[in-house]
Amino acid sequence: MSAERILVIDDDPDVCDALKMILEPAGYRVACCSTGPEGVARLHAEPPDLLLLDIMLSTPSEGFHIAYEVRQDEQLRDMPIVMISAIGKKMGMDYARELGSDYMPVEDFLEKPLTAEAVRRVVRQTLDRRGRDASCATGSDSARAEN
Repeated sequence: MSAERILVIDDDPDVCDALKMILEPAGYRVACCSTGPEGVARLHAEPPDLLLLDIMLSTPSEGFHIAYEVRQDEQLRDMPIVMISAIGKKMGMDYARELGSDYMPVEDFLEKPLTAEAVRRVVRQTLDRRGRDASCATGSDSARAEN
């Protein structure tokens, strides 16, 4: 089985380096893009198994716009997204309450500063959920085909 691929879109090179150091020893292949347009192009060229997406890129809400764009794209809409940002604490916002809503169309949220344990846990849980969802859909399709 090949390593699961994770794309990080974050304009802070230290965050990208830290995520690589946390996730690559755990067996993931991690690629980083420092701008929204570069990340969106990479999403289309090489769709990853998971997207780690910063909220604040060139504008304070660019990450949200990328998440909305992904959810509207037929090829990418089922790709899990985990938002990462420090803005929640700074602004006194609880993004976790908004997960899965139209406002926050993502599977999970990681608050900066990131901890290795939290990153590995959220990434693993998100990818495991995706695998279960895919196998349930496949299982229900095959069960219908047998009837």
